[in-house]
Amino acid sequence: MESADLDEASNFSETPEQAATRIIREAAPFAAAAVSELMSDVTVSSSVRFRAAQYIIDRNLGPVNSDAGKVDELERFLTELNREANEGGGRH
Repeated sequence: MESADLDEASNFSETPEQAATRIIREAAPFAAAAVSELMSDVTVSSSVRFRAAQYIIDRNLGPVNSDAGKVDELERFLTELNREANEGGGRH
């Protein structure tokens, strides 16, 4: 059994860094699904849902605060959404 393990190890073509990168890439869809689930789960606190939503937006569109102090429409929307969620109210 040990000789088979040694043969397998000698044929391993990835460095540890390459293996880690590959594993992270392969797990990315599951991580995205987990963050998306947090974002939409009403049993999770509104601040966690907000941060999950903001993370998804930041990773796809870039950080909303990348213009050094410029408040854009998306940031205003997210701030208002967070405020409404924390107040327990919303638009009906």
